[in-house]
Amino acid sequence: MIIAFIFSMFISATDSNLVKETSVNEFMNAVSITVDAKENIYVLDAGADQIVKFDSKLNFLKRDGKQGWGEGQFDSPTCIDASSGLDIFVSDGRNYRVQRLDLNLNYISSLYTNQEDYPSNLKFRTPVASLVLNASELYLIDQDNKRIVVYKDGKSPSFVFGDYLSGKGQLGNPVKILKDGKNFIYVHDKEQKMILRYDNLGNYVGRLTVKGLETFTIRNNIVYMFDGKAITLYDTETNAVIGMKYPDLKSMKGKLRDLIAISGEKYLLLGKNELSLWRENN
Repeated sequence: MIIAFIFSMFISATDSNLVKETSVNEFMNAVSITVDAKENIYVLDAGADQIVKFDSKLNFLKRDGKQGWGEGQFDSPTCIDASSGLDIFVSDGRNYRVQRLDLNLNYISSLYTNQEDYPSNLKFRTPVASLVLNASELYLIDQDNKRIVVYKDGKSPSFVFGDYLSGKGQLGNPVKILKDGKNFIYVHDKEQKMILRYDNLGNYVGRLTVKGLETFTIRNNIVYMFDGKAITLYDTETNAVIGMKYPDLKSMKGKLRDLIAISGEKYLLLGKNELSLWRENN
């Protein structure tokens, strides 16, 4: 099922403008953001090979990491993910691994698959993004093979999907992976310019798209899709668009790279050098 949206110019009751409340400008090349259960915010700065932690009001808490291949070091990482609720996973593709840290940014472990005991068809070389389901099931975007590889306990290979065997669910250039409140999986495919949807066993369900899709986020069962100008809200339970949000991007430095919906009225927008907190202007 393909759900494509064409919008008219009217403003509905759930449409609103977003106003920037505060921001921080201290990144060299920020690429990804994530939030823990206490709404602490983690920014992955690939230019500095560091993670920067803030509280929910963007007050600085901690900065850690540097360039390298040792524990807690990175080489142009691409994604940070706190979806487990317990720890953080960083896709450190140039080091061919995913690193696991605690919520205070202390190193725990790394996942490599270039080992003899891993089946060759379940290995990855360059992980670009990750997602955790049920506290321990690790889903990774395998950039080199254009697919998702699943590790049931965070290290034991289980199955793959999104490859040529997935039919309409085959991926071309997957770059981001998220889940909704019912553990359906959503993958942004940059080549096809859409979001492909799967169940947690990797079965293809359908796809979502808006013209000019650049990135997306999910909160509960709402998908927030950014098209370069506005954020479209799509309800996965009713299969309907429920509103549009319009940030004044003239006040933001650089192009939007990532976003998070903290609540129905609060959003985080990430640019190359800036993280900003926005609220609805009703």
